[in-house]
Amino acid sequence: MNISLTNRVALISGGAQGIGKGIALVLARCGSDVVICDINEEGGQATADAVAKLGRRSLFVRADISRPDDVRGLMDRVHAELGCMDILVNNAAIGFFRSIEETTIEEWDRTQAVDLKGLFLMTKFAMPLLRRSRHGIVVNISSIHSLVTIPDLGAYAAAKGGIVAMTRSLAQDLGRDGVRAVCISPGFIDSPMTQEWAESTPDPAETMKQVVANHPVSRVGTPEDIGNLVAFVASDLGSYINGENILIDGGLATKLHH
Repeated sequence: MNISLTNRVALISGGAQGIGKGIALVLARCGSDVVICDINEEGGQATADAVAKLGRRSLFVRADISRPDDVRGLMDRVHAELGCMDILVNNAAIGFFRSIEETTIEEWDRTQAVDLKGLFLMTKFAMPLLRRSRHGIVVNISSIHSLVTIPDLGAYAAAKGGIVAMTRSLAQDLGRDGVRAVCISPGFIDSPMTQEWAESTPDPAETMKQVVANHPVSRVGTPEDIGNLVAFVASDLGSYINGENILIDGGLATKLHH
């Protein structure tokens, strides 16, 4: 059962590093051409270059997905240079490690603007391209924090919970045009965001040791783990999966802590 995405075009937001980069490389290995958007120009171009080395067409576009004009311009570039889009991966996200009382209004607004409004804008302006595909799919990257969470992530958890609910609605809306919507909720992944969180704790090494111990598989996930799942749901093998939130966390959420 080989996963083939040959002759498909994928657009991945937040593809400069971490999960987004992992998804981009997996999709390219499966045959997809890849567009990367990010505000990190150096990292985004590096991912696009890595995709090109795999023999696929690639394009990097700098875009802040919370800005409508940036997103419109991004879609215009995709149309002009690649002509179509089959897979939209809404991955870009930010988070602040603050209690609700300590979270500033600006931090709250910025989190919702990138993590939730950005998903809305990307999907809205991608639809003219996705509608023309026979394999159109929107894959939204949420988080385990939409289901179970920890202190000091209220703004992030709220946005990620909104993504899960929005995916269910998108399955109805986009289905009228033959486009699917699927949500993927990763657990702890070896990524810059996880590293930043660990560094915010008193003993980062001990924190990560405990995190690993809480996983029945005895490891945290990799960006490629998420990419493998994205590739499956975007392929013909996953064509009956729609409107679902798929938790991929190494069994973390199954564990009763006491």
